[in-house]
Amino acid sequence: MRQQVIDNDYIHRPDNRRLDHLPGDYGKPLIGYTFAMLKDPFSVFADMRARYGDVYRFNSTFQRMLIVSHPDFVKLLTLDPEQIFSPRMGYHGPLKDFFKGGLLMRDFGEHRVHRRIMQTAFKTDSMRRYVEQMNPIIASQANDWSQQNDFRFYPNIKKLLLDIGANVFLGLDMDADETVKLNQSFLDMMAGSLALIRKDWPGLGLVYRKGMNGRRELERFFVDLVPKRRAVDGTDMASYFAKETDDNGELFSDEVVAQHLIFLLLAAHDTTTSVLTMTCSFLAHHTDWQDRVREELASAADNGLAYDDLATLTHTENLFKEVLRLHPPVPQFARRTVKDTEIGGHHVPADTLLQAPVLYIQRMEEFWTDPHNFDPDRFAEGREEHKKHPFQWAPFGGGAHKCIGLHFANMLFKCALGEVLTRYRIEFPEGYEYPSPIQHFPFAKPVDDLPLRLVPLR
Repeated sequence: MRQQVIDNDYIHRPDNRRLDHLPGDYGKPLIGYTFAMLKDPFSVFADMRARYGDVYRFNSTFQRMLIVSHPDFVKLLTLDPEQIFSPRMGYHGPLKDFFKGGLLMRDFGEHRVHRRIMQTAFKTDSMRRYVEQMNPIIASQANDWSQQNDFRFYPNIKKLLLDIGANVFLGLDMDADETVKLNQSFLDMMAGSLALIRKDWPGLGLVYRKGMNGRRELERFFVDLVPKRRAVDGTDMASYFAKETDDNGELFSDEVVAQHLIFLLLAAHDTTTSVLTMTCSFLAHHTDWQDRVREELASAADNGLAYDDLATLTHTENLFKEVLRLHPPVPQFARRTVKDTEIGGHHVPADTLLQAPVLYIQRMEEFWTDPHNFDPDRFAEGREEHKKHPFQWAPFGGGAHKCIGLHFANMLFKCALGEVLTRYRIEFPEGYEYPSPIQHFPFAKPVDDLPLRLVPLR
């Protein structure tokens, strides 16, 4: 198979840490703003912007970077007409070992070529089949939830979405031993990506080492799976990925397809888990919205949502957008400059890390009414607050790197929420204090995993 030749000298250069000519500060020695960010990122960004403006230097998680906090800069970084901003190097530090080869870790022309691998998997005909596959899985597992003592929504929806991924993405039997092992490898890998001690050393019980072992196990599994999917006429995502060709009409290698499957399954699972968890937290508190969305979902279909029902769910759509606004699954977009440039009137050297804090930008008072309040009607016809700037609401990014799975995420969200709300009234346990503390990184969720009472409606 032919390999595309790409000038990628920039990937071998270290990060530029010489940012003292820019406004801002690095916070506490070494750790910078790391712990302040974990506690309350909105206040940190609001305070820094008030002191230094839209562009300022910053230090968090042992990385010096430039924060660009305005929708104009989300547009600049995501559209990137001059190909200055590298996603691969922006995410290199925390994700290089775990997401290597995934679409997020490929730049410019290479990214365009590799995006082709996913094109058939996200066409309308494919999406229709996914709805038919996922609805019975959702119904079966949701039916069992009310039998649990001390029910926690987060681990249950996480398991459900991993099982959907195994079936819809990979065409696997959810009860098979290989699927159970696969799911555990994914969980180990994700835990490893968050480890503070990032050493792949054997014998010490390190979370990072366990995560890397999970990644290696996934690679072995998927590289073996790809030729099997090429040999059959399957309708799962792995079958579609395995049969796509590059610009020369040649199949991508087993290793390349495996890398994309690992990244996509992980990205789709964790982001949607976060959005559904935060949604149920809001709905358990805002019972008027729970009733409104339940009525809409119930009127759309009696036995699970069909693909054609999804576009009719106006209130559910606005709810989805509002939760994404308040708690975007990707809280910050990361890039690194491949050459010198200028941003906001400031000279920015090559190899400078940049972050656009979407979780803050989507709550800026210049663009949103009562920005910290839950109000899905802000997206409704007649208000449409999100249209003041084309990039003030950008949870899925933009440009060439705009999330290719955004419509799948929307579909999965509505199907899962439809089953939950038409089956149960969701309530907080007696004595529960709302709001509970939120873990903002890497994906938003209540730190208590969202305990709920599920009151059957049928």
